[in-house]
Amino acid sequence: MFFPFASIIPVVIYFYVTFFLNPAKKLQFIDKLLFLPFCVFLILTLFFRFKYFLGSREDVLHPVFVKVIHFNETFSVLYSIVLLIIVLKRIQLVQKQYKVFNPQIIQSDLKWLFITMSVILFFTFYWAYLTYLNIFTNHVDEISFYLLWVVVASLIYWLGHVGIYKYGLISERTKIRQSITNNRPLVDPNLVYAASETKSRNQHIERLENLLANEKKYLDSNLTLESVSEQLQLSPSYLSKIINSEMKTSFPEYLNKFRVEEAKIYLKNSEFSNYTITSIGLEAGFNSKSAFYEVFKKATGQTPLSFKKKSLG
Repeated sequence: MFFPFASIIPVVIYFYVTFFLNPAKKLQFIDKLLFLPFCVFLILTLFFRFKYFLGSREDVLHPVFVKVIHFNETFSVLYSIVLLIIVLKRIQLVQKQYKVFNPQIIQSDLKWLFITMSVILFFTFYWAYLTYLNIFTNHVDEISFYLLWVVVASLIYWLGHVGIYKYGLISERTKIRQSITNNRPLVDPNLVYAASETKSRNQHIERLENLLANEKKYLDSNLTLESVSEQLQLSPSYLSKIINSEMKTSFPEYLNKFRVEEAKIYLKNSEFSNYTITSIGLEAGFNSKSAFYEVFKKATGQTPLSFKKKSLG
């Protein structure tokens, strides 16, 4: 029994990506128009089904209904390709925006989403090929279509499963950042390294501390020695040399000290006791759960979970 699913699936995927990238987005009238093709095909399908039910001549209705089905398939393929290209472009645009750190924006890893959408686009072209064979040559077996829809169903399940997890992380990170921003001071650089013991402070170190501690650049998981040196208008090698001589450490270790201190604040806060360790690590500036565990244990001698349990009693 035919049902115009093909014209609604790309719209669902489109809004999935749209709301994942911008959960606060409000639907506009033009957005709602994306459902129009599905509504039209649904009405046509119900009309023909109703005519069949009333006993209309099948030999007259069937050829027309077949043309409607073929048009639905052709349109849906093209519709899917257009919408998928749009969402891929949007993902790329957001990824470019993430390259410029903004403490007001939660930066989420979008590689998985871009890859998934690319895979769906690939199978959409395969769907276009099968549709062409079905309409113009009538030489395509049903197994090919069944396999295609099994793949599509699996990808949609994957999107739902991973999307819920990723959205949960974003939601927790948003709440952490809002609460922390409103209720506590910045990480004290002296908790990272006792710079005050240095009699003659290097002005570049002071600027580095200001960049990390006051502007909270350490929360940027993409921060590198090169990007910091560019902001300080120094060469990477010179900045690395200053950090080694003044702070007696390397840039990655110095940067991660800030992140560890940030994570400690979250882990000791009972307000975040039910939040995942992954959310806390990402919000502290680490780019993965494994990196967070490795650095935190090296710095404190215990895992984030153990530290959390001891701190909260």
